[in-house]
Amino acid sequence: MSEDFDQTEDEGELARINALLYEANRLDDIAYGLFADGCRDAVLWRRFNEIKFSADALRTQAYQAWMRLHRKGLRSSDFPTN
Repeated sequence: MSEDFDQTEDEGELARINALLYEANRLDDIAYGLFADGCRDAVLWRRFNEIKFSADALRTQAYQAWMRLHRKGLRSSDFPTN
């Protein structure tokens, strides 16, 4: 029963990771879309940097969560169960 809970929990975490990456990609599209009109003043660059910072922070969260799942998988498979 506990193993089923862990799998469901892991699936939920994978869904959260996917959502974080999706949002990061969406923000990147917005950030680069700012340059579509060709204007590149200081205000635009500040806005671009803010959006990119947010996207990068989401990617970092996703990567850290993925690494936790990866390590959890390694720990459980490295030790035999009797």
